[in-house]
Amino acid sequence: MYARSQFLNRIGQTSEIPQAFEISKASSCFLIDQKGNTYVDMISGFSVSNIGHQHPKVIEAIKNQADLYLHSTVYGEHIQNPQIKLAELLTSCLPPTLNQVYFLTTGSETIDAAIKLCRKATGRFEIVVCRKAYHGSTLAAESLRSDHDHNQAFRPLIPGIRFIDANKISDLEFINSKTAGVITEVVQAEAGVVHLEDSYLKELRFKCNKTGSLLIFDEIQTGLGRTGSLFAFQKTSVCPDILLSGKALGGGMPLAALITSKQLLVHFMRQPALSYISTFGGHPVSCAAGYASLKVLFEEKILEEVELRKELMIKILSAPTIFEIRCAGLLMAIDFKNESLVWTLINRLYHKNILVESFLFCPGALRIAPPLNIPIPILEKTCQTILETIIELNT
Repeated sequence: MYARSQFLNRIGQTSEIPQAFEISKASSCFLIDQKGNTYVDMISGFSVSNIGHQHPKVIEAIKNQADLYLHSTVYGEHIQNPQIKLAELLTSCLPPTLNQVYFLTTGSETIDAAIKLCRKATGRFEIVVCRKAYHGSTLAAESLRSDHDHNQAFRPLIPGIRFIDANKISDLEFINSKTAGVITEVVQAEAGVVHLEDSYLKELRFKCNKTGSLLIFDEIQTGLGRTGSLFAFQKTSVCPDILLSGKALGGGMPLAALITSKQLLVHFMRQPALSYISTFGGHPVSCAAGYASLKVLFEEKILEEVELRKELMIKILSAPTIFEIRCAGLLMAIDFKNESLVWTLINRLYHKNILVESFLFCPGALRIAPPLNIPIPILEKTCQTILETIIELNT
């Protein structure tokens, strides 16, 4: 009770009803509380723990780097081997135009950096973004949120933002000679797992090429294997000018990246120099953890089994009371079109030692996003319990 009291009194809160789960340990797909109760983590820390919690190779990498050095100076001044190794591995898996990495700390920071970069590179002002997209919580990222009831309290927001509807090709006419960049997700996560259609993405790429606008893909939540490929855009026929990564990139440590061409990134170097700087961006311990995590993803062939687990989940969780199931690999939305039911379900499953969540812009859907390497017997048993609980609430 003391820890809970201090948590509520000393730690700044994000809502009036925090879950207040007191964690003592984590391993694989499990979180363990102070009383020794084990919970199945079916949200992966909101798509951060893609290879599970405390992977031994990631922990080893963290310890090894911590023995050498921690922070040395601001990003971009010292040669740090962990940054180089991770950048080499990342770019080796991407199209040749995405050949340079600018490391940062959080996903929101990459959004700020992307806005500055595309405005500076093009000399233009407007940013086009899709409605029902979530790009972070800094003022710049908040300005990209179409939920005006939410961001009303933070106005004035940054100017020059234009909203369009995802998958509505006629809206692409708003991309013009004033547009510096278009920021979009390939799969809209917080909208409840909404895929941008390949035909739409092709038209979007064509329109950006025609107008000289930069195309930016926010893969902060969908990257690093969550959708079954390293990045979701790799399942499409379209490549962005700028790719944003975060969340799972650090293997559980804070790390994010803006990935683009060297030709574009030179704009951060001059007129003025230091156009974007970060004290802790590309922290060596985070980069060491990220490199180890990415190696695990490949060496343990985790990507190859995402589809198998997705199909297993769909098979078990199909029920007449579910309106729709939408998936992008192991990012799943079970849509009931019923917000009250979803919150009751989250609470009921919590008391059955299963952690699930909802979506910001699709509150009537249940979020399930387990670690990509969750053991199949655990996944089967957990999904069966979720199904049984859904049935309980509808009888």
